[in-house]
Amino acid sequence: MRKALLLVGLLLVSPPLLPKAVAQAPAASGHGFLIDKHAAFGLGCATCHRDAPPPAAPPMTACLGCHGSYQEIAAKTAAQQPNPHASHLGEIPCSACHHVHKASESFCDQCHAFGMHPP
Repeated sequence: MRKALLLVGLLLVSPPLLPKAVAQAPAASGHGFLIDKHAAFGLGCATCHRDAPPPAAPPMTACLGCHGSYQEIAAKTAAQQPNPHASHLGEIPCSACHHVHKASESFCDQCHAFGMHPP
């Protein structure tokens, strides 16, 4: 409950609607989830989330706005075999694998045994 209240408080003091801007960074808890990496770059909740409190994961456009197009990301991970961003299913939403507030998981491993460990 305290964590939820803290998150709501951070969302209320973070500037809303700041695309690609740096908002007040939440305190990283050191749990190893992606929120720690985002916070280390000074990115706050409003950088990705537009609604307070956020109803769900941000849209894929929020991820691609900073990380590049899906094709650029696939090129960056081309050395990985299989390339997790060159799926036979097309452009899978980022949130299918990458989770910011909990451990990420491999969407591909639901059917395959690749043993991928997305950040």
